[in-house]
Amino acid sequence: MPLPRAPRHRAARAAPAAALAAVLLSATACGTAAGPPAGAAPAEPARGHAAAGDLEVSGAWVPEPANPRVAVLYLEVDNASAEDALITDVSTDASPDADLCSTETTESGASRMRVVEEIPVAGGGATALVDGGYHIMLNDLSDPLEVGDAVEVVLTFDGGREAAFTAPVEPMAAGSAPTTDHGGHH
Repeated sequence: MPLPRAPRHRAARAAPAAALAAVLLSATACGTAAGPPAGAAPAEPARGHAAAGDLEVSGAWVPEPANPRVAVLYLEVDNASAEDALITDVSTDASPDADLCSTETTESGASRMRVVEEIPVAGGGATALVDGGYHIMLNDLSDPLEVGDAVEVVLTFDGGREAAFTAPVEPMAAGSAPTTDHGGHH
C-alpha cells in the first residue's frame, strides 16, 4: 500500500525552508572555520580613525612617552576631494596645550622642531604625520601616558570641519618612534 502524500502546499513550503537552513548552516560552518592561521601574529591594535567629509583620519596613535610631561601624536589624513585642505587646530583630553608641528633639517644638518599654524593635505592626496616630519605635540600632560591608555582627539580643518577619534598609547616599537627630544619644547 502506498504511503500517503503530504499536501502539495506543505512540500512547497518545506523545500525553501530546508534550503535556507542548509545555506545558513554552511555559512555558519564556513564562518567558524575561517580565522587566522595557526601561529599567525596577533592583529595590530585598532588605531584612531574618523572622517570629516572628504577627509579621512587613520592610523592615529601615541607612542609611550619617555618624558611624562610631553607626548607626540602620529596619524595620516587622506583627502578624497580635488580641493586642498588644511589641518588648522587640534585639541585632546590629555593635554591643555597641543601644537601642530614640523621637524625641519637646518643647513648644518641638525633637526629642528617648530610650531606651525596649519598642516596641508593636498587634494586627492594624503599627509602623514610621522617622526621627522609633521606631527602633533601634546604638551603639559595632565597625567603621564602609559601603554594601554587612550587619548581623545579632535582635529579641526579649514572651513570648521572636525574629526573626533581615539588614539591608543602604544609601545614606541609599535611604529614610527620619535628620534628627537621634545622635552624642552615648553
